[in-house]
Amino acid sequence: ELGAKDQYGWTAVMWAAGHADAAALKALLGAGADPAPKDVPGYSAIIEAAKGGKAANISLLAAKGLDCAATDAAGVPALAYAATLSTPTVSALLACKAKVNARDTNGLTALIRAAQLGRAASVRQLLAAGATVNAKDKFGYTALMWAAHAGWVDTVKILVAAKADLGVKGGDGLTARELALKRDHGAAADEIPR
Repeated sequence: ELGAKDQYGWTAVMWAAGHADAAALKALLGAGADPAPKDVPGYSAIIEAAKGGKAANISLLAAKGLDCAATDAAGVPALAYAATLSTPTVSALLACKAKVNARDTNGLTALIRAAQLGRAASVRQLLAAGATVNAKDKFGYTALMWAAHAGWVDTVKILVAAKADLGVKGGDGLTARELALKRDHGAAADEIPR
């Protein structure tokens, strides 16, 4: 039965969105499975596909009318999850109108999340799609500041080339360069002009 639920209250199509290949999801959708059940609070098939890095599944779900700008219960947009995992998934979400500058409850954008984890390809992709390079989270940190803090040299280079504001200070009063130096990331600091 397509609507049968497991001990967690999830159906096969709910699991397939984030864990199965596109052929399995397509078969379930083709058989009439509902990818957006109303009786499961906080569930979003788009969010699950983004968390699983399932670009093809996002395309299938978008074709069924699901919102690519979906957020989870914590306010994290699907694009923010995708940006930490997979550039094809970022592409799929951008193609179906995900909001490139959407923020979660901490003010983090997909660009900031990608920069935090040194996902240089996602950073490039998001900037090309219009991500605001100098957006700040609720702590006053920009993508460049997070990349410098973590020592992600390639990501720092990309953000500097994208004209990130080098002089902005976070809530702790430090610039990106100062953050890199404080954390002993000299190579990252060297990429940030004085």
